[in-house]
Amino acid sequence: MTNSRDDRTENTAYGSPRAVVQAGTVHGGIHIASSAGLSAPVPRQLPLSATGFVDRATHLRRLDALAEEAQVRVPVAVLSGPPGVGKTALAVHWAHSARTRFPGGCLYVGVHAHAPGPRAEASQALDSLLRALGVPPDRIPLSLDGRSALYRTETDGRRLLIVIDDVLAPAQVRPLLPASPGCMVVVTSRGSLPGLVAREGAHRLSLDVLPMADSVALLRNTVGPRVDAESGAAHDLAEHCARLPLALRVAAERLIDRPGASLSDLVTELAAEESRLDTLSEEDELSDLRAVMSASYLALDDETARFFRVLGVHPGAELSSGAASALTGTRQAAARRFLDRLTRAHLVERVREDRYRLHDLVRLYAVERVEAEGGPQERSEAVGRVARWYTHAAARAQTAEHPHFPVVPGYEPPDDLPSFSSLGEALVWFEQERTNLLAATGAAFDLGHLEIAWRLPVSVYPLFELHRHWEQWCDLHGIGLRAAENAGSVFGAARNHLGMGDARWLSGNLDAAVRHYRAALSAGREVEDPWVEGFSLRQLGTVLWQRGEREDGTAVRYIKRAVAVFREAGEERGAAMGLLGLAEIGADLEYWDEAFDHCRSAIAVFEEIGAAWSTAWARCTLGRILTATGRADRAVAEYAAAVREFEVREDPDSRAVALIGWGEAHLALGEPARAGEMWRAALEYLRDRDDPRADGLAERLAALER
Repeated sequence: MTNSRDDRTENTAYGSPRAVVQAGTVHGGIHIASSAGLSAPVPRQLPLSATGFVDRATHLRRLDALAEEAQVRVPVAVLSGPPGVGKTALAVHWAHSARTRFPGGCLYVGVHAHAPGPRAEASQALDSLLRALGVPPDRIPLSLDGRSALYRTETDGRRLLIVIDDVLAPAQVRPLLPASPGCMVVVTSRGSLPGLVAREGAHRLSLDVLPMADSVALLRNTVGPRVDAESGAAHDLAEHCARLPLALRVAAERLIDRPGASLSDLVTELAAEESRLDTLSEEDELSDLRAVMSASYLALDDETARFFRVLGVHPGAELSSGAASALTGTRQAAARRFLDRLTRAHLVERVREDRYRLHDLVRLYAVERVEAEGGPQERSEAVGRVARWYTHAAARAQTAEHPHFPVVPGYEPPDDLPSFSSLGEALVWFEQERTNLLAATGAAFDLGHLEIAWRLPVSVYPLFELHRHWEQWCDLHGIGLRAAENAGSVFGAARNHLGMGDARWLSGNLDAAVRHYRAALSAGREVEDPWVEGFSLRQLGTVLWQRGEREDGTAVRYIKRAVAVFREAGEERGAAMGLLGLAEIGADLEYWDEAFDHCRSAIAVFEEIGAAWSTAWARCTLGRILTATGRADRAVAEYAAAVREFEVREDPDSRAVALIGWGEAHLALGEPARAGEMWRAALEYLRDRDDPRADGLAERLAALER
């Protein structure tokens, strides 16, 4: 990652230092750790259950019966039906009631086939599911087949319930199906997914509108005795709501808000609204709901009505109160009040603490109102505001990890940005908002907010690298590059080419990485940005060396030039990271004196600026050099200091690397017992995380003990 940072901040990334740090992408002090060896928490990912859920007794019994079959196979239930009929509500309600049958946990993934923002394709869904199952990001394959195979391995022997919501096609489901008995899968879809039924033996449970008795029961459970006092009007009201659960809840909330009104009054109001709309609207998926929505919308005060309709243009499927305040141009305290009001009216759903969404049909209605009342300008301004908010919030989140990363939002920060007291809080925020960041970038580009569309990727990409979301990271910079090109911003192109280079390199496409680094270097020089120029040079040298292009010295020349550029710009941290890269290359070539000098110079800078983690990692390189040059006694001291620092930072992966080197030093001193002690400690950790280095270390340890 092309950055400079102060290691006094607590920073944790999950992954392997061999894959991340030695490769050279981390320009100073990311705290690399691993979740392996720790007991992953049991996933409990179900959204909140819908209030006032009624009946669906036949469907619930069928789901219960299918759950019994999970002991001998993997039952798949497909809940299908038209929008607004309650498919997700049924799936989530039953899943909550069945949790005890699946002690391995409950997984939930929304495909968002009909929601705004990027659709979660099977590969991305598998990535999320594997992380939820405790798989470290660096163990997740890049290919769909690889992820699916690992998913089958991870689900084997676990009793899991998996809910896959809002699916469009069987291809989005098949890779997500476990292969071993003990698990059950519940899918919701507007379509019946016949291919899944035919090939995978899925059970189709079709949902229709509620029976009249259940519709009235839903009203009664929400409104109370007034429903029984006007049974005829209750039946009429249910018909006006098309017996759709969503419409019934909205209508019931209208009655609660108007305790003096009768059910007959609301029926009369809806009948009049239907008559008006029949002359204005064509038949579409909103037809059965539009009158109820319109009556509720017209009952809102002007401020709440505007807030509601603008929510409909949010680029992603769900949002926080902070994003809602930016989207609508209100303060966050007011946004929370509006959200509470709309949640009570069943126009907004609260999915968990400070996370809200609009049902697909409600969102469509809100967008209708924006187009009718606010027009394109209201939509464009709202998307611009929320995209700027995401840009600044992302910059603040990545600053929790990289305080010295150059932040380039380019405009005054908006109010009500989130604050992060730790890296952990920043990473939680990032995982919640990751798809929104991509969606906001795309929406900003589509609506002509080109500067925002190239700046947002630059502000957030360190976090995409940290969590190893390679595909989305590449998609993000793809939009950023198109936006910079359309805006004529060479600076924007430079920053996005540099980020895309890192994304392509770390995802294994070295040729593409070199192309983007060269483009970044050219653009960085054109705009005289030493940060881009320096790290483009350093990355080019690193990747060329990794690609095996070592004969003509080009890789070394690139890194040496990077050091010079950093020094000319006064960027000592970047210069030190370049020197450390030269030290590692020198060690590979066995140019020990030169490697020693570069490493000592890098350590001196790291110590001066208080970069403790970078100092510890450089000590490991120095230990390697000292051991190879007959100074193993000094190497022991360097490795010991590195291990202490990694232990303080609770960084077991880097600690394991240091322990292996420490063992090498003791072996060189003729102390095989001490070497074995170090290697056993490292091996225990590596085996816990299925690290490929474990086998080689085990063989060396066995040979040592013979």
